Order: sequence, then C-alpha cells, then structure tokens
Amino acid sequence: MPKVLIIDDEKDILESLSSILKDEGFHVMTAADGREGLSIYGKEKPQIVLLDVWMPEVDGLQVLKQILDMDKDAVVIVISGHGTISTAVEAVKLGAYDFLEKPLSIDKVLEVISRSLAGEGRMTGTVKDVRIEISKGLNIRTQKTIGKSIVVYGVGLHSGVKTGMILLPMPEDSGIVFEHIPDGERIPAYIDYVYSVGYASSVKGKNCIVRTIEHLLATCHMYGITNLLVKVSEEIPIFDGSAIEICKKIEEAGVVEQKEGVEPLKIQEKVSLSSLNDTQYLSIEPSDVFEVDYVLEHAKPIGTQRYHFAGDINDFVREIAPARTFGFIKDFERLAKMGLASGGRIDNVMMNVIILNDEGVVNTKLRFEDEFVRHKILDVIGDIYLLNRPVIGKIMAKHTGHIENIALVKELKRRFYESDLPR
Repeated sequence: MPKVLIIDDEKDILESLSSILKDEGFHVMTAADGREGLSIYGKEKPQIVLLDVWMPEVDGLQVLKQILDMDKDAVVIVISGHGTISTAVEAVKLGAYDFLEKPLSIDKVLEVISRSLAGEGRMTGTVKDVRIEISKGLNIRTQKTIGKSIVVYGVGLHSGVKTGMILLPMPEDSGIVFEHIPDGERIPAYIDYVYSVGYASSVKGKNCIVRTIEHLLATCHMYGITNLLVKVSEEIPIFDGSAIEICKKIEEAGVVEQKEGVEPLKIQEKVSLSSLNDTQYLSIEPSDVFEVDYVLEHAKPIGTQRYHFAGDINDFVREIAPARTFGFIKDFERLAKMGLASGGRIDNVMMNVIILNDEGVVNTKLRFEDEFVRHKILDVIGDIYLLNRPVIGKIMAKHTGHIENIALVKELKRRFYESDLPR
C-alpha cells in the first residue's frame, strides 16, 4: 500500500483529498504545516508527497528543498491555489515531480500519482477528457515519451513576456497535450483544436489558448515523441527563433520507447491544395520516407531559396532545427500595432530572431546562407504533426506558410482519417 503524505494548511483540502486517496487504496498521512510535514517525512519516508506552496512560516518551496536534501529521489507533487507558470517552473526546477493547480481535479491527482509510481496503484483519469486514440497497424512505430520532466525558460514571440514551460512524460495513447497554467485546461495538439494561423500556429480549448506551438511540435515529430504533457501559460517560448534549444532539452530528458505502437500516415496518393494563388504550391505525395522540398520566393534581400530535407533526427538537429524565425522591420512594427510580436523588437536582448530591412539582415549573422527556407521547412514539420502521428510522404511547397500547412493537414484528415480520428 503506497504511502502518501499531504502537506497543506487548508483543513478542507486535507480532509477531502485524504478521504479520496484512502478510497483509492493509499495509506495517507497529513500535515497542517511545513514543519509537521518535514517531521512526518523523516519518520515515514512516504513514496509520494502532495505539497502546498503557500503556507505560513515555512513555505512549500522551502519544504521541497529540505525533503530533497533528505532524499534526492523523493517524489514531491507541488500544489497551489495561486498557480503561475513562474511558480510551476521554479518548483519543477528545484526538483518537484509535477505541479497541480487548485481547485484540484482528482483525475489529474490520480494520474500524476500513477505516473510517479511507474504503474503501481490504479490508473484512473488518464487524460480521458482529451485522449487521442492512436491506431495500430502493420507499419506501426513505437510510441515514445521523454525520460524525465524538464523545465524550459524563454520569451513569447508575440507577447514579449518572460515565460517558460514544463515538459512531462505521459503514458501510451495520451498524445501530446498542452495544459494551461493557471487555468488547468488541457488542449490536445491536434488539428481539430487549431485556433489561429498566419504568423504562428495556436490551439484553443473551451477557455484557453496556447500559441506558437510549431517549433515544439517539429521537434516532437522528428524525435518520434507521441506522448507528452506540456504545462505552459499562453505561449510556447520562442527562444532564439529556432528549435535547437528544445532539441537540447529533449536530449537532456532522454527519449523513452513505450510498449504500444502508433501507425504512421503513409501517403498512398498525391494530395494537392487547389485554392492557392499563382505564386504558391503545396502538396504531399507517396514516398518511402518523410521529406520536404520547399521553394521560397521573396523579394530581395531574401530572393529565391530551395531546400530538400529528407534526413533523420541527426540531420534535423544539424540542418533544420537551428534555422530561426525571420521578418522585416516593417512587419514587426505592423504586428506590434496589432498587439503581436512585441518579443521580436530589435532592442529585446533576450531574442535573436532574424530581422531584415530592404538591404539585408540588421541584427545578427545568418547560420546558413539559406536559413530562411530551412526555417519554413521547420514550420512545415511542426504543422504536419497536428495529425498526432508520424507522416511518411514527400511534401512539395512553394512560398506557403502556416495557413496553407494547416489546410493540408485538414485535407489529409478528411481523406484518410475522418472515420478513425477524434473530432
């Protein structure tokens, strides 16, 4: 019978959560403040600690540090009624296993406890409200998640606000899911939840939006990560405008193969978008591998660039992931008037997106001569993963962006998976 220690100064939380967990078969101990909690932990060594952040005298983060000093492998789940992404990030950075927001969802509590016990106990409440079924077939690939929780800091491109996110492992068949902090709403990284496109891809639930998801999804796509929980506020950090920092964090966490499989979408017939203007083209056709052939036609100083990517994860990390977001000064000024892209200001030293005027790049040195077209491929790789499965086929693109990418994903879903995938 796993031991669970609840440390919270709210009597109602202690009583209600204790009662529920006892009914679920756990041996539950409670403490009304940090000092009492530390004393019980030292004597009982529970497998799980549910720890409130905001407590008098000794706050939760101090208690967390002391518990981890006693046992560096302790599983501490931090809870808070005043959750912000900064608090969540700080808690996980210090060593917390996860962060939950009050009012608590018992399904989420049980899910996190189950994950932390690596399958022990009862597995109830596994993202069932947003669960995406992953079909199995002859050409299945192994589902994957990350090896441990990781914290990532950054700035939002369109908000310009310092932010961060927490990436957590998830069980098979969960899919990639965003959890908004502090609201707690979960939104699948799936085409039916796409909210807005153009300058970035975003998803929306009933109440919350998560913006600029394409670089994270591109990284997950190429690493084969199918199950992941992403705790974030309103926007995924943009870092330097590329995906290379996300790749480094995934490498730090490690990629873990799981028991179940996922069936890729293997393109059997050519699919083309027919409603594009004369300067654009976007299609996907049969191929033995996933590949993208992109032609970018732009006025000077960019000009015409073409790049063909058909590599593995090592090629992606070397050739595509470092390519950064780019834009013209006049475009950033226009977006700023719309309340967007404030993170792309030249004077924002925390960013290094590529900014151009009519003469050339004004704020940095290019990593590749054709960095612009490589970045367009990065966006394609991320957007196509909104099908929630790997894709085997060759994408041919000319001067297209998120709007066209999303249109192609919707067409693929309509043709191949309308009857199989969730609505």
